[in-house]
Amino acid sequence: MAIRIHIGVDGGATGTRLRAVDPDGRVLGEGTAGPSSLTLGVDPAWAQIRIALDAAGIAGTDYADAVLACGLAGTGNPAKRAEFRAKAPGFARLRLCSDAHATTLGAHGGRPGAAIALGTGTVGSAIFADGTTRQVGGWGFPVGDEGSGAWLGLRALGEALQLLDGREVDPPGGSALHRAMFEACGATAAELLSWTYQAPSTKYATLAPVVVRLAEQGDPAAMRLMREAGREVDRLARALDPDGALPFCAGGSLAAPLRPYMDPAITARLRPPLGDARDGAVLLARFLAPGEAWSDQ
Repeated sequence: MAIRIHIGVDGGATGTRLRAVDPDGRVLGEGTAGPSSLTLGVDPAWAQIRIALDAAGIAGTDYADAVLACGLAGTGNPAKRAEFRAKAPGFARLRLCSDAHATTLGAHGGRPGAAIALGTGTVGSAIFADGTTRQVGGWGFPVGDEGSGAWLGLRALGEALQLLDGREVDPPGGSALHRAMFEACGATAAELLSWTYQAPSTKYATLAPVVVRLAEQGDPAAMRLMREAGREVDRLARALDPDGALPFCAGGSLAAPLRPYMDPAITARLRPPLGDARDGAVLLARFLAPGEAWSDQ
């Protein structure tokens, strides 16, 4: 049976975006849905992808004529990948890669390059001229995701809690940033404990815009955290491409706010991305870009 539809999915902890194209790349439909990171479970991921497919006008009867390529967060776990493939609802072919790989494919149009995604989490990915790939970071919150929105929120709230204890913070006595954390999360121990109890990365990431805004206003604590985040992104970039030979892109909600806090030698290499992770997944679905070693079914 001839393939009539190529579908690219960008799925993470915040949401899912999908685009369907015909064999010539013309857009047939687009859809969005809730989070489809495999870290949240395979069944919920497929449920959200189905919602996005419905929104794009792709009926279940069309699946047999379609190639689906998914760039998803949480694909580093082989068991999750196998379960996701096993539960696929009848597509002609399924291609699966990390969200980081899809981001890099989209950023460079399927050609060699490096990209770092700076949002709720952080991860870097590179594709080299020989087709090999490298990923740096992406270990997840709270053990990783340095410099991310979740990391900034965790650091800011943690300092506020230390201030509440009477511990020393910088600047002495706290700043507008710490007071803003109490306003957002609670002013009493009971309220703060309730806020932090089993809080996921997405919840901490809601505090990142407060850090960004106050840093822009000159708050010393917020600016210090942004400088620390910028240094973490520099470390990702250097580990990803030690020779600095690849074209480099940065995307996500924190890419622009963190740029002034990064090493100028690194930001000088930045170029606007050609596309995003959804575009990369579409390229993968159309077999116009290299996949990861475990991508095909």
